[in-house]
Amino acid sequence: MNKLLAACGLATAALLASAPASAIDVTISPSAQHIDVGGTATVTVSISGLGNEILSAFDLNMVYDGEILQLASANGDGAFGALGGDYGADPLWAEDTPTYSYLGFQASALVDDATVAANQADSFLLFTITLTGLADGKSTFRFGPSLDYERNFVGRDCQTLNLIVGTACISVGTGDC
Repeated sequence: MNKLLAACGLATAALLASAPASAIDVTISPSAQHIDVGGTATVTVSISGLGNEILSAFDLNMVYDGEILQLASANGDGAFGALGGDYGADPLWAEDTPTYSYLGFQASALVDDATVAANQADSFLLFTITLTGLADGKSTFRFGPSLDYERNFVGRDCQTLNLIVGTACISVGTGDC
């Protein structure tokens, strides 16, 4: 029995030693939580706390209320750079055609995990999205619920990352978050 407990203790210690020191966070931060009808807000989406982990690929769908906010522009240069663009190995990159209430991106590094790890920062900007206020109300800005197709972040060895994923609220006109 003592040998089993010792073996389990060693296995647990090994797992804890290989786990990231802190949680990996994906934050969604609006430049303003309230805008006027016709006004704009910029939303930044960042990842932090990668530690010994990497971001090697993702499939993301960002969702918002299209009756309240309209997409003005989206820029994924941060994610593109971190997956290879900044170090001469442009990633596989696809943007879904933006539709009412929905914006999607997919990307994969085309180099090995060791190359990504040697060049990728612990924290970096993924996207910058600009939205225009259309009507009074409020909108949550978030990722879709599906872990496979709407908020899948992939790390080393093609393993899905365990993340804390945030949301944001933007109110327009008389709306209130």
